[in-house]
Amino acid sequence: MSMSQRFVQIVLLLVVMGALFGCAGLIPIEMQYRVDLEPILPEGRGEYSVDPDDSSAVFSVEGALIKVKHLPDQILNEKFPPLWDGKHINPYASGEKDPEKGYIPPIFTVFEVAVINKTYAKIEFDPGHMTMITDEGKEFTFYDAERESASPNNFRKYYKVELGISGNEKQLALERMGLVYKTAYHRERPVFRGVEHTGFVAYDPLPESAKEITLRVEDFVLSFDASGNPERTTDCEFRFKVNQGTFEIVAPQEGSQ
Repeated sequence: MSMSQRFVQIVLLLVVMGALFGCAGLIPIEMQYRVDLEPILPEGRGEYSVDPDDSSAVFSVEGALIKVKHLPDQILNEKFPPLWDGKHINPYASGEKDPEKGYIPPIFTVFEVAVINKTYAKIEFDPGHMTMITDEGKEFTFYDAERESASPNNFRKYYKVELGISGNEKQLALERMGLVYKTAYHRERPVFRGVEHTGFVAYDPLPESAKEITLRVEDFVLSFDASGNPERTTDCEFRFKVNQGTFEIVAPQEGSQ
C-alpha cells in the first residue's frame, strides 16, 4: 500500500470518527422512568371535579373538600433538592440508578392530599382509611410516619431507623425521616372550620402492568358527637389513568442553545 493510499485511509477514518463524536449530542446518555396519573371523573357525579389550577382531583360534600394530586419523582426532586455536597435527601424518591435497568426506579407512589373545611365544626381525614387499588385488583396500604404505628408499612422501618444503623447512613436516614415528619399527612388530626390541612400520602410503587388505579377513601368524618366520636361519615374514591414507562434523555451538543 502506497503512502498516499494509507494517508487517504487515515483521513477517512478521522472523518468517520469526527462525525460520530460530532453526533454524540444526539446519542441517549440516560434513561428516565416516568409515572403520570391523570384524573378520571365519574359520570353523573357532581361532587367530583378537577381543579383547573393544579389538575388535582376534588371530592366535595357540603363545603368539605378532599383534593388529591399525584407527585411524580421529578416534582419531588424539585421539592427536596440535594444538599450543597450533592447528598440525596429526598425521602420519597431514590437517587440511585439500578445498573440492570439503566434508570432510577420509583420507590414510592406519592400523593399530596389537601383537606378543606368550609362549613363543619370539624372534619377528619385518616390516610390509613385510603387504599390504593390497581385495575388488576391489587391493594396497597399507605406508609405511616408515626413511631408507634400499626400499619404494615412504616417509614421508620423502610429507612431502618430502628435497626441500629450508624455513621453517615444513620445521619442520612434521620434527615430523610425529618422531612417525612414535616410533610406526611398525619393521622387523627381534625380540620376545623375555615382551616385547610395538607400532607403527603405514600404507597409502594405501582406495578408496571397497572393501567388504572383507584384511591378508595372510607369513613371521611364530617361530624362528631358530644363524646368526640365520629357521628357522620362518608366514603369517596379517586380514579386515575396510569401512564408510565421509560424514555431517553438526549445530551445536547456543546455550544447548542
